[in-house]
Amino acid sequence: MNDDFLRGYYQSAVETAPASLSAYDTATLAMTMVVQHLRHTNLPEERITDLVNHLLFATAGDSTTAARLLELTKAELESLAARLMAKGLGK
Repeated sequence: MNDDFLRGYYQSAVETAPASLSAYDTATLAMTMVVQHLRHTNLPEERITDLVNHLLFATAGDSTTAARLLELTKAELESLAARLMAKGLGK
């Protein structure tokens, strides 16, 4: 997993998020999707944390939100992403 791929993945998540989401919710959704993707690769948690920290630096992301997302399980990440998408789609 390289930094260019992660930045691209993050950016595509931002660009495809519902337009009605706030900037904060859009960034949270994108970071949630990145963490979900990394968890599905079964990388060690230390490596996932390192990759997320590199992404935070590259995107000037919110470290508090990222730290909270890193503590969530796969199921909790899925649920959060679903709630944010539903919020953006007005459901």
